[in-house]
Amino acid sequence: MERAIIHPVFPIVLSGITGNVAHLTLLYRSGRLLLGLMLMAGESVLAQQVINGDSSTVAAGYSFPAALPPAQARYRVVVNGIPVGMDAMITLTPHQKGYQLQFRAENRFFRHEEVALFDWNNCTARPHHYRHASAGFGINREGEIDFDWIARQANGSKAVYALADNALDALSVAMMARCNMARAEPNFEYAVAEPDGMDTYKYRLLKTEALETPAGKWQTVSVERDYPERGRRSRFWAARELEYFMVRMDHQENPFIRGRIELTEFRYLSGEEIPSPDRQSGSTVTSR
Repeated sequence: MERAIIHPVFPIVLSGITGNVAHLTLLYRSGRLLLGLMLMAGESVLAQQVINGDSSTVAAGYSFPAALPPAQARYRVVVNGIPVGMDAMITLTPHQKGYQLQFRAENRFFRHEEVALFDWNNCTARPHHYRHASAGFGINREGEIDFDWIARQANGSKAVYALADNALDALSVAMMARCNMARAEPNFEYAVAEPDGMDTYKYRLLKTEALETPAGKWQTVSVERDYPERGRRSRFWAARELEYFMVRMDHQENPFIRGRIELTEFRYLSGEEIPSPDRQSGSTVTSR
């Protein structure tokens, strides 16, 4: 199955520093790893106590809201320890079909965007449409999917195929992941529709720890994505203070290619206050 890029910064930096276009092509095949858990919990929900990987159950009365408050987050991108002057941004807004979740990252050399439209009900996302597009260094990639739930069919730009039960797209996975993390589920997986067919994303819960980011220090829960390929690794940290919103992700494609994104700014578009352990109250958490 063809994979989209991990994140625009990986091919940008490799091309800019090494001039090796082969590396750029390789990374296009690696999958949307930085997108799977981007928005762990961009909404007001009761924080769940998880201690040292203990898979305790959710407190009585714990529930996610019926409506998702609009939110926006910015991240900086670092590859092999080098900040590369690129910001990534996630924006969640209401839409006539439910919600729109957008991921965008760009600089003067490269641009990548993904957009998902989905419904949300009882901690379950049902996608309507998904698209992605990347352009830069003479390479253009794009793909999209229309979800026909009546016919239970995915109309992808590269294939038409049967939808698996509870199928998600590569962005709406983020909505579901925050529920699993809040419940401290030790292992969870999703059937994900790609433009060319179905895939499966598998995760496992790791531990809790205090984590410093440009946007502050957070009490976090971490998960790791499992891959069949040796050497590939992705780890995500989500802040309990932000209701399991992702504050950092590390990805290793192989022993020579490592990257991370880390939170620099978060805000609720409604102006809702954001709790932070080391900042004054306000509607925006920003980098130092």
